[in-house]
Amino acid sequence: MSIVPLVRVTLCGPSAEKDVVLDDLQGFGCLHLNELRSGGTVEAAAASIGDEAREAVQYLQDSPVRRQPLKRTTGVDLEAVIKETLDIRQRARALDEEREQLRKWITDLEPWGDFEMPEWALEGPLHFWFYVVPNHKIGQVQTVDLPWRIVARDNRFSYVVVVAADQPAGMPVAPVSLEHKSLSFLRSRLEKVERELEELDYRRIGMTLYNDILRNFLDEADNRAAREQAARKVLERDHVFAVQGWSPAERASALRRYASDSQLAVIIEEPGPHDSPPTLLRNATLLSSGEDMVTFYKTPSYRMWDPSKAVFAAFAVFFAMIFSDAGYGLLLGIILAATWKRLGRSAGGRGMRGLLLTLAAASTIYGILVGTYFGVKPEAGTRLAALQILNVEDQGLMMWISLGVGALHLGYANLVSAWRRKSSASLGAVGWACIFLGGFCAGLGKSYTDLAWLFVPGWVGLGLGGFLVLFFSSEQPFSLALKPLLHRFLEGLKGVTELSKAFGDLLSYLRLFALGLASIKLAEAFNSLAASSFEIRGLGVLLGLLILVIGHGINFSMGVMGGVVHGLRLNVIEFFNWSLPEEGEQFQAFAKKS
Repeated sequence: MSIVPLVRVTLCGPSAEKDVVLDDLQGFGCLHLNELRSGGTVEAAAASIGDEAREAVQYLQDSPVRRQPLKRTTGVDLEAVIKETLDIRQRARALDEEREQLRKWITDLEPWGDFEMPEWALEGPLHFWFYVVPNHKIGQVQTVDLPWRIVARDNRFSYVVVVAADQPAGMPVAPVSLEHKSLSFLRSRLEKVERELEELDYRRIGMTLYNDILRNFLDEADNRAAREQAARKVLERDHVFAVQGWSPAERASALRRYASDSQLAVIIEEPGPHDSPPTLLRNATLLSSGEDMVTFYKTPSYRMWDPSKAVFAAFAVFFAMIFSDAGYGLLLGIILAATWKRLGRSAGGRGMRGLLLTLAAASTIYGILVGTYFGVKPEAGTRLAALQILNVEDQGLMMWISLGVGALHLGYANLVSAWRRKSSASLGAVGWACIFLGGFCAGLGKSYTDLAWLFVPGWVGLGLGGFLVLFFSSEQPFSLALKPLLHRFLEGLKGVTELSKAFGDLLSYLRLFALGLASIKLAEAFNSLAASSFEIRGLGVLLGLLILVIGHGINFSMGVMGGVVHGLRLNVIEFFNWSLPEEGEQFQAFAKKS
């Protein structure tokens, strides 16, 4: 179990030392603070210059080129740095929008040539009307009884200018709107804009000197906000303050020494039966991604169990069954190898690296077992063909395998739930495990002659499971008295009504078979299209290569997406519904950012 045991720590001392103690506790970084004040929730800290600093840091961090950051902080006007950085960003955004507009105007004007609109056309009664007329409709322009001229022509359009007071009638197309400034003026302005954008880029690169200083400023601002928020949770009365929180039991001795050294009163207690401590999960780096998948949906109660290991292993199996291709598994491994060092720069990246390595290995192994390599099956008699033990064309077998995985997954969920419960209801959870596993064995024994011996044990498991669910679904203490026994029976009838839910949850695992088969068939379809293109000489080879690259790229992306979405769904919905009846509060350490 990787739920860290916690103790409740209460510290008391003179009000004059409150700020110092809070700063020290924030440095320890091991307390989840409790609300001791009555009268409502804790208000959020007010926003300040930190918001602007955060925007400045993000803008400088996104710079494609960054200078070596300064280490010294003396003599740096942070407000001036933030203001200049945001001014650069605002000016660069405005110029970038102007550049795009200028490029559009230039593109629109180029066919008409470099000209300036005369004053009479801008302010007088007559105006220029510009038309882009398809060449096959130019004959309709001949009927217009107004001054007009074709100023340019290409292989598709004729560019016609008409002089008239109002929009001319009889033209085959609607007029186009052109910028009044000349083409040479627009090109000159575009050159100036691009030069100024280049200068702003250099200024932005220069400002990256202060990136680390701004980050430190942000961290300190966040630390101050956290201390202000913590101060609102502190009970203060008669010049004495009290602060309380949950701490890992292993840190209790250090907090006791700190209280002794600071001459503070301290009380350290184990959680009582009516306490609801927050949940602190702790797993090895390899399993940290499993922990993230758990807390992404819900946090288990402190007195429950940590499903990180089970979720991690099940997710890898589900992902591999949905991928169903050894070639795609190897491709995922190649992508991981290319990003290995980059992912290793942070703790979260190292956890993701372990997850991706597991997914790549599981996908490759399962792909070998089903005998698919980018949609290609190995020829009979080869070593790869000898490693294939599952036939994806046997849909009945693959469906039973998916149901078997689901029965094991849900059976394990109920067995763990039974182990964690402290009442006779644990036998009810055992009953559901018997129903899942017994029903699967009975169905398998009926479908396959070689496995007929599983039929009777399966029905025995179903009968035993039904009996346990009927009489042990109640949380009340077991008694043979008539009234408690009748109440227990009614509770059991209510539990039996969940049979439809159990059946639906088990059938949900058929998605593993369906998505895996779809991935294989889609890969085979792209291979078939590419093979047909290769038969055409010349461009057919190029077209076939494009089909292979784009087609398998799409299938690979869909496999990753389906593996993540459906792999998580089977864990956080079906599995959690049977194994985590209680949700807890996640442990939030009162700690300094660095």
